[in-house]
Amino acid sequence: MTLKMRHCNAPKTAPSKTRSAFAGSIGRTMKLLFLAAACSAAAALPAGAAPPPVQVSSPDGKNTIELNGIGDAANGLLFKVSRGGRPIVELAAFEVHLAEGAALSGAARLDGVELSKADEIFPLPWGKSKEVLNRCARATVHLTSDQGTQWDIDLAAYDDGIAFRYRLPEQEKLTQFTITGESGNLNFAGVPTLHYTAWDRFTNDHEAEFHRDSLTGVTGPLVDLPLLAVWTDGMAAGLTEARVRDFSNLYLELEADADLDVFHLRLSHPPHKDNACVTGRTPLASPWRAVFLGDSAGGLLESNLLLCLNDPPTGDFTWAKPGKTTWHWWNGTLERDPALVPGMNLETHRRYIDFCATNGIAYHAVISDAHPWHVQKEKGFSPQADTDILTPRPGLELPEILNYAKQRGVGIRLWLHWEALAPHLEEAFQRYEEWGVSGLMVDFLNRDDQEVVNFCEAALESAARHKLHLQFHGSYKPSGEQRTHPHLFNREGVLNLEYLKWSKRCTPPHNVEAAYVRQLAGPLDYHLGGFNSVSNTAFVAREESPSVLGTRCHHLAMYVVYENPMPMVADSPERYEGQTGFDFIVNVPTTWDETRFVTGVAGDFIVMARRSGGTWYVGGMTDWTAREVSVPLHFLAPGHYDARLYVDGSMSEEEPNAIRAEEKRVESGMSLPVSMAPGGGFTAIITPR
Repeated sequence: MTLKMRHCNAPKTAPSKTRSAFAGSIGRTMKLLFLAAACSAAAALPAGAAPPPVQVSSPDGKNTIELNGIGDAANGLLFKVSRGGRPIVELAAFEVHLAEGAALSGAARLDGVELSKADEIFPLPWGKSKEVLNRCARATVHLTSDQGTQWDIDLAAYDDGIAFRYRLPEQEKLTQFTITGESGNLNFAGVPTLHYTAWDRFTNDHEAEFHRDSLTGVTGPLVDLPLLAVWTDGMAAGLTEARVRDFSNLYLELEADADLDVFHLRLSHPPHKDNACVTGRTPLASPWRAVFLGDSAGGLLESNLLLCLNDPPTGDFTWAKPGKTTWHWWNGTLERDPALVPGMNLETHRRYIDFCATNGIAYHAVISDAHPWHVQKEKGFSPQADTDILTPRPGLELPEILNYAKQRGVGIRLWLHWEALAPHLEEAFQRYEEWGVSGLMVDFLNRDDQEVVNFCEAALESAARHKLHLQFHGSYKPSGEQRTHPHLFNREGVLNLEYLKWSKRCTPPHNVEAAYVRQLAGPLDYHLGGFNSVSNTAFVAREESPSVLGTRCHHLAMYVVYENPMPMVADSPERYEGQTGFDFIVNVPTTWDETRFVTGVAGDFIVMARRSGGTWYVGGMTDWTAREVSVPLHFLAPGHYDARLYVDGSMSEEEPNAIRAEEKRVESGMSLPVSMAPGGGFTAIITPR
């Protein structure tokens, strides 16, 4: 067998449609340098000899992904990931199973390797930074299965992580396919601590408490992604997926009779199709399986790796403007203003719209009370036989609400159950555009298989045509697709503050874990803005006017710590008026020019800094442990600055609403001492003097 190696400049002709190596991955940019090559000179291998490994290293030389096992039918394909020469994780015996029998496995024959590099900067309309550096080394490995089916494996190595995916090119031998599953053994080097959520089924809302276990003590059986691994010396790796489109999401499985430190791959599938995880026609591209790599867990949060692995947008999205939003469902429509009649009526909505206009809150959400905003006789959120999402319910006076909001310069968002929306997608979105609606929350997905992924894609495509922004709740993780769809402002996919309406599950330790783990995948919707903090001992869950756990400063800090382009201001207007700290919510931006992790320990505490123009916003959160933190200001450019801080006003857990404003003069290179109470936090606004 001969391994053909070619090195060349960018091809003068378009690549073959059956072997298109990174279709759609490099688009319009500010700068672009794309060097396509395909090995070079022929190197004959002795009969029966296995091809050498295919290795790709990041531009800085630290991160490497290596593919072994091509032609090894006994042991199979093996991916090795290392950082600084140190093994981090490996995926052994990797296979993709087709109902048609033409599996991707170690029995495949190597046909060639194409090497390429990307070095570009592309702008973001919103996100954790204004621009993204997309700089990496790549390889495409061309394979043919023992049954003659063509497969491609793409490898990519960045300074902040690695990724791989497989593809089925368009080919005469295989036009339609059914993937019945993937298999492989995932092993971590050493014994890291894992931070993750776990399930016993694929049909779930991705809203669960985080686990923090040694590798040998993981709770399963299905471990959700993203997953964070941290070694004792601080080395960290985050596992997740990028560009999940027309595909099912991936889980890691622990079998009862298997070694506890070995994970197996499991693809989600529709409830009614146990052996049909992914179906379609060639060409096919799997999601990128991505591994963030860094010297600290917090440092991973600065990465834009997932965006780099997604396609650039097509079309004009200048109309999609992130901003804060009300969320009246949080407080149960309980209004304490004696001039208002409690409930979702015109007077209440006018009150909220005035509140938005006065405080620069871009959007007001119209959701439901006992009934949704649209026609439906029965109470509750689930669609009924008479559900009509094209007609506002009588008595709500939605046209008047929309007209009043337009006069005040406030956008209106509507809530919908996805099963009610799916049969009427285009018709509904056209109607909402005609009404003047700005966007929607689409809720209760509760699945992450190919069918629901494709519904989300169809909803985003239709919403773009009708200039509606979207957020998904009861949702699977984001995968960087907001680069392709800039009007996708948020996904939930996390147990968040709404749970305090009926439980005690969302605690300060959970909030910190969410920052380190769920945030790896991208923006997270968290029901921010609860302004009635109570102590751990005094907390009582209630549907109307709920309380939150953790100090007021802890909750203010979420507006900085979490990447969230459309954060909620979820409490009632009466909760905020005249309250210390509300001015921070009013002034804090929702999109950023730069993001820096400052200090912290995964699961214990975190301090993040984000820049908008010349101003830095800093937020810190701790678990139930009080902390004295020295905040290094290394992110500041040389110079002198004024800092306005909100800090916990009491170190007693029994006084969580105590808050104190401080003014300080600071300089780049110094450290800022801050005290955080149990469940506490702080915020700072730092401006050049």
